[in-house]
Amino acid sequence: MAAWLGMVGSAHAVEVTDVLGRKVEVAAQPKRVVLGEGRLFFALALLDREAPFGRVVGWQNDMRLLDPHTYEAYAKQYPAIADIPLIGQASEQSVSAEQILALKPDLAIFSIAGEGPTQHSPVADLLAQAGIPVLFIDFRVHPLKNTRVSLEALGRLLGREQQAQEYLSFYDRHLARVTDAVAGIQDGERPKVFLELLPGVWQAPGHTTGKSGLGSVLEAVGGRNIAAGVVPGALGDVSVEYVLTADPDIYIATGNRAPGVLLGAGVDEKTARDSLLKITARPEFAPLRPVQAGEAHALWHDFYNSPFNILAIENMARWIHPERFADLDPEATMAEINRFLAVDLDGRYWVDAQPQP
Repeated sequence: MAAWLGMVGSAHAVEVTDVLGRKVEVAAQPKRVVLGEGRLFFALALLDREAPFGRVVGWQNDMRLLDPHTYEAYAKQYPAIADIPLIGQASEQSVSAEQILALKPDLAIFSIAGEGPTQHSPVADLLAQAGIPVLFIDFRVHPLKNTRVSLEALGRLLGREQQAQEYLSFYDRHLARVTDAVAGIQDGERPKVFLELLPGVWQAPGHTTGKSGLGSVLEAVGGRNIAAGVVPGALGDVSVEYVLTADPDIYIATGNRAPGVLLGAGVDEKTARDSLLKITARPEFAPLRPVQAGEAHALWHDFYNSPFNILAIENMARWIHPERFADLDPEATMAEINRFLAVDLDGRYWVDAQPQP
């Protein structure tokens, strides 16, 4: 009887609305999932906690190439991930629709922007024509809004609604603690922040974010992003001269691998701090007032594209408004997140140029 009821339940189609407002329907709980970016796996890790790779039959190679420390942490516990078929490397152009179709997935999960197929990619259209549902999620462009939309949709499609709501309840509570504290803040109370993405890895200094992505997080936690008026989207570049003239109060870098700021799984605090100090010693930005004053900080780069972004939110809040967030404890928040994961976030995921007391 129980088995019969399970078969009846699985026969019911499930429909959700994705972050693009598209209706996505699956006929039964997906068992074969393709990830348009490997790092979209972070969402699955929260939902399929007992078998985080159990449904993944194909993914891009971006985690292994662009965040090798995280890949190694998962490979140590789940060595079979080395055998997951690749649908591409670390660019949208490298993704093959034919390879995806050959894997016979019953769901493809794509991001609206990034290294994999996006909302403008013909890959999604080809899969739709073949009858394969495509769900678009987003932790990258509009993280504060779409983290919830993405996890709710995934939880429903994957039959993991309880797990999704457990995490979102935790997430909402921590987010409200920050946003309530800066509600109504005046422009004059917003410190100027320069957020440099992947310094040392990116070809030229000044790679940054505008009004979306982590730039929107800066605004939400009460900062003033110096690039907001000149970089219209999630990513762009500003000149060294522009940054020096803007005279930011706070400098924040992101990184996950050498030769940039080394942060993430398995990284110790000294290694992380030494890599940040090497970056801030570059002649282009060494004269900045926050660098000279030791007000330089760094975040794990992959917070920008992950449901773990609440840790970036909390750290940015305490760096930008230390007086308002003296009791904020991102270390304790990370310990809470680890309760949802089979593989802990274990390493330095943020660091200050000067050790904190």
